[in-house]
Amino acid sequence: MILVRAIRFYFRQQLRVMPGAVIGLLGAAGLLVLASLSLAVATHAADTEQEALRALRQSPRPPASASPAAASAAVPLPQFDSADFAHRFLGTARDVGLVTDEVGYTLETPPGQPYWRYRISLSVKTGYPQVRRFVAALASEMPFVALDAIRCTRENIGASALACELTFSAFFRRGEHG
Repeated sequence: MILVRAIRFYFRQQLRVMPGAVIGLLGAAGLLVLASLSLAVATHAADTEQEALRALRQSPRPPASASPAAASAAVPLPQFDSADFAHRFLGTARDVGLVTDEVGYTLETPPGQPYWRYRISLSVKTGYPQVRRFVAALASEMPFVALDAIRCTRENIGASALACELTFSAFFRRGEHG
């Protein structure tokens, strides 16, 4: 009790003699308390993240594919026949009312991979519903074909036709050219 009275006496005396220094000292003490609190919150957040990471590391993981060959065995890929594929691909486009302006094909045969990749790029001028129907039809009729990119532009806001660039990848079993 005597210590508290002594501190209060000296505090009041210093406040009368140098009020700016005492207020500055109190402000610095307040900032120190705030910094300590923010450090405690940050430490708690870091500990929580470490616990979550530890739990993720200890959780069972699904088995990863042993090799690309095992992954390709899960999806049956057709034998490569460029003429048949082009006929089926463009036939699907015609069936949904998609008129192609330009079509480009590129065969990629990556070494060491159990598949070939056939890239198809299309330029079309049509409406958005036809593009959607074409992509949906390809997904159902040719599950080995994937849409890589689509880019559509319109000449002006009132035009109904879109100029679209579509890029697909078709995957085939490695083998002889057809």
